[in-house]
Amino acid sequence: MTAGWAWLILALATYPWLIGADLASDVFASSSLTIFISGVCLIAPSRRLRRWQSVLFAACLGFLFEARRPVPDGIVALALVAAAIFLSSNRPLLRNTPGMLRAAAVVNILACLCWYLGAAFVAPVAAVEPASQVTLQLLVAGLAGVIILLPIALTQNAVMDRLGVPPAPETP
Repeated sequence: MTAGWAWLILALATYPWLIGADLASDVFASSSLTIFISGVCLIAPSRRLRRWQSVLFAACLGFLFEARRPVPDGIVALALVAAAIFLSSNRPLLRNTPGMLRAAAVVNILACLCWYLGAAFVAPVAAVEPASQVTLQLLVAGLAGVIILLPIALTQNAVMDRLGVPPAPETP
């Protein structure tokens, strides 16, 4: 019974990491930087959960991120859902640590780009230097993806172990 709700319990266990990233983003608010880690949080669950659970988890992460920001509804959630579908369909990409780090950086950068473009679309005024700002934001998202993956994945794997989610298969 608990294995069916693993995605929700995992979302609750991941929530403190998201709050921490939001608090760090508040610290850097004067420089217009956001610590974006929602894409990183998809890697370990996409490796172990069933596809439908990964999709629900990704949608939950996306809507949690969008709850505090002025972006079009669903833009980050749909990007994360697409990433979860891709990752859960291609689990051999996540078989080793370098693959997981690569996936964390790429997914985090692409989801951050969707968020940034969606936010720019609904912004009342144009940014002064949009190219340099988006480049800096994507660089921070990529670095955050690589740096924060291991602590988040260890936390999520510990929760999934306690819930009885089977380990990721080594063979495709």
